[in-house]
Amino acid sequence: MEPKELSEQLKKPTGKNGLEVARALNESNQGLYDLAFKLLELKPNQNILEIGFGNGKHFAQYIQKEPELTLTGVDYSADMCEEAKARNTTLIDEGKLAIQCAETSALPFSNDEFDVIIAHNVIYFLNPPEPHLQEIKRVLKPGGLFLIGYRPRHSIEHLEFTRHHFVLYEADELVELMKTNGFMIADQHSNSYQKSAVDGTSFQVTDACLLVKKKTPSSTTDKGV
Repeated sequence: MEPKELSEQLKKPTGKNGLEVARALNESNQGLYDLAFKLLELKPNQNILEIGFGNGKHFAQYIQKEPELTLTGVDYSADMCEEAKARNTTLIDEGKLAIQCAETSALPFSNDEFDVIIAHNVIYFLNPPEPHLQEIKRVLKPGGLFLIGYRPRHSIEHLEFTRHHFVLYEADELVELMKTNGFMIADQHSNSYQKSAVDGTSFQVTDACLLVKKKTPSSTTDKGV
C-alpha cells in the first residue's frame, strides 16, 4: 500500500484494505490499551465511550477489566462500525455495548453523559481540533476523564505515511492544546520500545497516554502535571 493510501486508511478504514489495516492496528495499538488500563481505574457502572475503535476487537478487554461497565463506541467509518458489530454480537445483545456511526465533531449524545472517553491514535486526524474537543467535553460529565493515546511526533515523523493527513504532537504541545480547550491535566505516561517495520528494520516507538479531566464549576486551577 502506498504511504498516502495507508494514511487515508488509518484515518478512515474503508473496504478490504481498511479491514486489513484495522487487523494490523489491533496488535500495533495493544501497548496503548495496556498503558490506558494502567492509568484508568475503571469502576462498576461507569459509562465509557471509545472514539475511533477500529474493528472493535478491544471492547472485550474493557469488560474483562470491569464486567459492570456500559460501553459505547463511535466511529465515522461505516465499514468499521459494521465490523465491530459483527465481532461483538454477544456484548451488544447483553446490552453492554452500543455502536454509533458518527463524526466526532457532532456526537449523537446528551450533555454530561460519559464518565470516561478514550481515543487511541485519533488526535492526529481531528483537524482543526477545537470543534472535536468541544464536543468531547460537552458529552463528558463534569470531573469526567478523557484519555488520549498517541505516538509523539519524534517517534513517528520519520514514517512516510505520517506526512499525509496527520497532525503530530509532542507531549507539551498536546498538554497545551488540552488546557486551551478547557481540560485539566490529570496524568500522563509513556513507554518506549523497539519495533520491527514491515521491511524488517527495527526502530524505536513510543506509546503515550495523556489523561485529562473536564473542569467542574468549582475548578479554578489545573492539577497534576
